Amino acid sequence: MLDYINHHLEGVRISEMEAPLGMSRLRIGFVAKNLLDQGKIVRIENSYYPRPGNRDEGPKHSLSP
Repeated sequence: MLDYINHHLEGVRISEMEAPLGMSRLRIGFVAKNLLDQGKIVRIENSYYPRPGNRDEGPKHSLSP
């Protein structure tokens, strides 16, 4: 679900996630609440958005001297 939300920068509603994710509204709401509590997504009115700067940008490498 986090990946799905991260790929919808314009925001997505619970009802729009039901069919693509194959989950019930109740289950989506439960998972969304957990993601909100973890600070991984934000909710504005009835839509969920990726938290700015929290999208998966691939592996991070550190350069050591």
